[in-house]
Formats: sequence, C-alpha cells, structure tokens
Amino acid sequence: MEKGAVSVNWQDELRKLDDELASGRISADDYRVRRDQVLFSSNTSGQQASGQQRWQAQPPSAAPAGPTTGSQATQFITPVGGGEPPKPAPNPDATQVVTPRPADADRTQAVPSAGMGQPNYGPPSPAHGFQQPGPPPWQASTDQAPPWLTQSNDNWSRSGPEVFDESSSGKGKKVFAIIGVVLVIALIGGAVWWFGLRGGSGGTENTTAAATTTSTTTKPKTALELLPAAPGTADPNNGEATPDKLVTAGFLTPEEGDVLTTEGVQKIAFKGGKDGAFTYHAEVFETDSPEKATKIAADLAEAAGKSGMVDGARGALPEKAKVLQLIKPKQSGSYVVVYSTGKQVVRASTVQEPIGDADTDLIQKFQEYSVAVSRKFPAA
Repeated sequence: MEKGAVSVNWQDELRKLDDELASGRISADDYRVRRDQVLFSSNTSGQQASGQQRWQAQPPSAAPAGPTTGSQATQFITPVGGGEPPKPAPNPDATQVVTPRPADADRTQAVPSAGMGQPNYGPPSPAHGFQQPGPPPWQASTDQAPPWLTQSNDNWSRSGPEVFDESSSGKGKKVFAIIGVVLVIALIGGAVWWFGLRGGSGGTENTTAAATTTSTTTKPKTALELLPAAPGTADPNNGEATPDKLVTAGFLTPEEGDVLTTEGVQKIAFKGGKDGAFTYHAEVFETDSPEKATKIAADLAEAAGKSGMVDGARGALPEKAKVLQLIKPKQSGSYVVVYSTGKQVVRASTVQEPIGDADTDLIQKFQEYSVAVSRKFPAA
C-alpha cells in the first residue's frame, strides 16, 4: 500500500504540472525544474519502500532523433535491482520522462518495471522537454489577422504608435491647409486695402491733406496770426511793419518810435481797422529777451505820458498792464494799453473822433477790443 501511494502521489503532481503548463500558468523552464523534482522525490520514496535497488541507465526503446548532449539532453534510467541509484545530474534542465497515457498525450503516467515493482519509463519526450501548446487556429500565421480584423473598420483594434500615424498626419495636413488659406485671405485683404482704399483715388490727396493739417497744428502761430481782426474795415497797413512806418501812419507818436528804434526793434506785427467814429489798432513788438520786453513796455508807457496821456481805468485787462487815456471834449478821445509777455511787448489802442461830452462809449469799445487782444497774448 505504501508503494502504491507513492506512485499515485507523484503521478498526481505530474498531472498538476501538465495542467499548469497547458493553461499557461507556468513556463516551460519552471515545468522542467518542478517535474525533475517530483521524479527525483518519487525515486527516493520508492527506494525507501522496497530497499536497496540497483539502477542502470539504458537508452529508451524509441528515442527521438536529434542531439543527446547539452543542457537540454534527457537522461533515461531503468532500475536493475540492487546497488545505489545514481545521483541526479547537476544540470537543472535534465528531465525524467514517462510514457504519456493514450487518452491524453500531454499527461504522463508511470508503469511498473519488470521484476522490481518500480516504474518503467516509456518513450522519452523530445530533447528539449515539453513544448507549450500551439497558438489558437486564428493565430497560426503571424501574417494573417483574425477574421474579425479583416473588415474595413479595424481602427478599434489598433494600438501603439500606428494609431497616431494616419490620424496625426491627416489632422496635421488639415491644420496646415487652414493656416495657408488664412494667410492667403490676409494677404489679399491687405493688398485690397493698400492699393484700393489707401492708394486708390483720393488716397494720395487724403494723405497729403492729413500731413498738412498735422504740420499746421504743430507749427506755432505767428504774432500776426494770433492778433484778432479789428472791427470794421481792415487797415491797408496790416501785416509786418517798422517803427517809422507806424509813426508816419499816425499809429505811434514820435517819442514811441524813438524808443523802438533805440532798442533795436524792427519786427512788428500790426492789425487795424475803422468802424464809424472808432479806430482800432494793435501791435506786437518782438525783442531779444523778457528783460528787454519789460523795459520797452515801461519806456513806451513813459513816452505816452510825455505826449499828455494819463493813467486810465484797467477794467478786465491784466494787472501788470499799463492803461493810459487822453480825452479832448468835443474833439477826440483815445485809450492805450501796453504790457510785456515773455519776449514780446503788446500794445492796443482805441480812438474815438469826434467824441461827445462823455467817454462812456469809448471806454466800452476799448475794453472789448483790448481784452480780446490780451486773451491771445496772456500777460506772463
């Protein structure tokens, strides 16, 4: 009973190993190592049960063709009775082979040996041990895909870099095509704007007009341009003038002309006009410095005083302005204001002739005109 139990135990172990190999749970190398261990254990157990036996190596009855040496060679042994059994080969890949049962070619069983009651091993397995089960029918050829992958819609089964090859290149081409279309449209639009809207009819004229307007606004106005037009009919002497010309026309006294000549003033802006009994005129004298302008303004006020003019009411004119008046009842009346602003000296005058008993109208006309001039030339 003990001998039979040993035989059954190692056969069960071999069947389990066969099942694990067939199901893929162990590799062929693990299968060979564990099978050698089971066979070695069965031999040792059999010796302990039946006493000392002798073992003799003999070739199998039907050995397969091929090399019998190397790390994968199979050792076949047969008990001959008596003596110590040989020790297992040091090669871990050496295998003990038993005859497979007819019902299952992948399973191994042992048969009793003649005269010894020990298993007699039948034809050996191939030199390299048992092979793993072959691939399924649909994987028999690596060049043939499974039947369900032969359809046209096989993108779902792809994996790895090939998934991105086709789609990536397609999307990239679409993106570049869209960018190209956008650039072409932008270039066409720019050309239409440049040659049609900007450089077409009227484009050059509009550009020139804009440049002229810009230069006009940035360029400071001259004193003659800033002077407001006098009421009434414009005087024929309007424009650039000299001291002598203004003295001759009666707009300056000889004493005032001498001040301007002495100080070297030669550039004078003049605007005048006549409206009924009222005569208006204003002058702007250009000097070299603010100090000279202040001195000339004081000298002109002093020269006007020498001609009989006296201080008059300032009204809305600048505080630093000097206002002078000369009233001759029933004859004429005149008001003059003079002050400096920066390098310029501003002088404005209003004359009424004839004048009545009062100078009310004269004062009003003088204030309106002189204040308009002072707004164009604020006192510094």
